[in-house]
Amino acid sequence: MRQIKVTAHDRPLGPTPDANRKSSAKKKTRAKKSTAQKLSIVEFLGQTSAAVKNRVSNSFAFLSKLKLKKKSRSAQSSSRRKSGQAWGKIAAFGGVVTSVSLMVGYLGYLVVTHNVIDRSVDWVEEKRLQALGGVGLVVQEVSVVGRERTPVDQLMAALNVSRGTSILDFDPDAARHRIEKLGWIEEASVMRRYPDEIFIRIIERRPFARWQTNGRTVVIDRKGEVVAKRDYNEFKHLPKVVGFGANEKAAELFDMLAKSPALFTRLQNAVRIRDRRWDLEFSNGVKVLLPEEGTAHAWARLEQLQESRKILNKGVMAIDLRNGDRMFVKLRPGDAEYRRESFTKSETQS
Repeated sequence: MRQIKVTAHDRPLGPTPDANRKSSAKKKTRAKKSTAQKLSIVEFLGQTSAAVKNRVSNSFAFLSKLKLKKKSRSAQSSSRRKSGQAWGKIAAFGGVVTSVSLMVGYLGYLVVTHNVIDRSVDWVEEKRLQALGGVGLVVQEVSVVGRERTPVDQLMAALNVSRGTSILDFDPDAARHRIEKLGWIEEASVMRRYPDEIFIRIIERRPFARWQTNGRTVVIDRKGEVVAKRDYNEFKHLPKVVGFGANEKAAELFDMLAKSPALFTRLQNAVRIRDRRWDLEFSNGVKVLLPEEGTAHAWARLEQLQESRKILNKGVMAIDLRNGDRMFVKLRPGDAEYRRESFTKSETQS
């Protein structure tokens, strides 16, 4: 067996106990150092990662703020652009409206100052009448049947038509209504006779009596309608009724009075009292007071007294027939004195 010499400088082949202890102690210290280094490195890495995270989060927050600011700025700028565009459109529309209004106003001013509308209407109407006249459809004649007392000027004014007027524009119904409003007209009919004639047929009211109210006398017909607003001389022979409502009751009264023609012909006025009864005034000044009810009976009694005693011819001023079978007579002052004297003489002689 070969021997190998080992010196002190040579490295031993195997560890000695001391060396083992030293090496274990070194290993422990190294392990502690390595763990401490590891812990410090982990803490350092944790701190660095936290700082990095904070910085990253701060950078993201800053970027988000920048983005929001950019978005708000872009939204504000877009809204400003939109509002500017809207105001621009409104201004343009207002300008157009203003210009159109000015043009319309100027055209209206020209139309008004130069009478364009009236001239145009007159021109169109003239051409239309010329066209209708060419075929003969214009009024050339007005025929009236039944007129006796109706004034011609009033009739033509109510007809409202003149020669040369288009017969197609003439309204017969409207003309009939206007004509029937005239005092003398009771009924009327109006028609067109082509090509150029207006035909009118009228029925006039007959004068029946004169009616005095509020100090004014007019002529009325049997229905009480006013036919003439003046008391013409040709109607002086008609009996007269006086007072409110007398025109409506005149026909009824005169029909009753006509049953005694001798008395009726002497009647001058019939006065309506409070629209309830009548006072009759005769031509010799005698007044007869008729009752509110039983008027026909009182009138018949007056007729009998006139036939038997000639009561209206004996100086009587008034005869009151309002109390049924009783009659009160008022004499003239001279006749009353004469009657008293004759009555006293007869008493003394007896």
